[in-house]
Amino acid sequence: MARTVTIRDIARHCGLSTATVSRVVNNKGAVRAETVERVEAAVSALGYRPSMAARTLKSSSSMTLGVIIPSLTNPVFAETAAGLQQRARTLGYTPLILSSDYDGALELSAVETLLAYQVDGVLLTVNDATNSAALQRLDEVGVSYCLMHNAPRQRVAAYVGVDNFCAAADVAGRILAAGHRCIGMISGEFVRTDRARERHAGFLSGLRQAGVALAQLVQVDPVNATGLQQALTAIYGQPGEQPTAWFCSNDLLALAAIAQLERLGLRVPEDISIVGFDGIQAGALRMPALTSVRTPNLEIGSAAVDALLAQPDHNTASGPSRQLGYQLVAGGTLASLTHSPVQHSPVQPFSERQRHA
Repeated sequence: MARTVTIRDIARHCGLSTATVSRVVNNKGAVRAETVERVEAAVSALGYRPSMAARTLKSSSSMTLGVIIPSLTNPVFAETAAGLQQRARTLGYTPLILSSDYDGALELSAVETLLAYQVDGVLLTVNDATNSAALQRLDEVGVSYCLMHNAPRQRVAAYVGVDNFCAAADVAGRILAAGHRCIGMISGEFVRTDRARERHAGFLSGLRQAGVALAQLVQVDPVNATGLQQALTAIYGQPGEQPTAWFCSNDLLALAAIAQLERLGLRVPEDISIVGFDGIQAGALRMPALTSVRTPNLEIGSAAVDALLAQPDHNTASGPSRQLGYQLVAGGTLASLTHSPVQHSPVQPFSERQRHA
């Protein structure tokens, strides 16, 4: 059976955005006559047949907004969902919230579920905005969407988040200013989160400006940090120079790293410094408080609703993009290195050291 021709195919054939093709196909919005002719010629040549479901979505309003977030348990996305829910309800919309568990297949499945409910638009955070089947599907049916936290991809202007690259570069500068030179990074797996990838790139850039190389990179499962204990035990269980500071791509990883280091008998920040990213409340409540990049998660959710609904005729190519500010909060987990890094003997877990005392 021949594959169904989509709006995305027409757009690629014409060298236009899917939103422009959608306006022509659905006869909505001003488009130049020359562009209309190009699209109509492509429609005829490729044998495109409009989707009745998509037309229904375009012609009526369900007053519902679809929401797809990577995790319901991560405070960052919980705060974002709370912000968008409050704003959506104020404007008379009901949000339908689904979780993808950082799984690209579940992202696509969630999109199909939301399309079945005929949502008026979708607010979402995907694993990788540059290669997302979920976004491709939304492009195909011409349903508007706004990315939250993800960096915007080409031809998608509807985005709300912070500059992950610059924020991570600032973290590198702060750690370097504290005197650290043997520095590591703990991150969620790059293939499952483009935010971690951007933060890694920014952190490397900040270190390179000072002529410092990243000493260690540990990638772990972004949901439950599987593998972190094993990685840190291996690093600090070997003789030689070991990182005196770690940058973690989110606060949950930072808190998990602190717990694992303490199990190894290492103190934070006396022995090891830790910096996180997100500024979640759990980090601020611990003693000492976690040094972290604080992001405006509630505002990201609220602003994303406005950005989504501001798109004329559900046009994903012309929605407003907002990059919000961030703040590097100086907690107590980043300390100045007052001595030169030393060659350590292998560190035993605290329980082991007690047994041999």
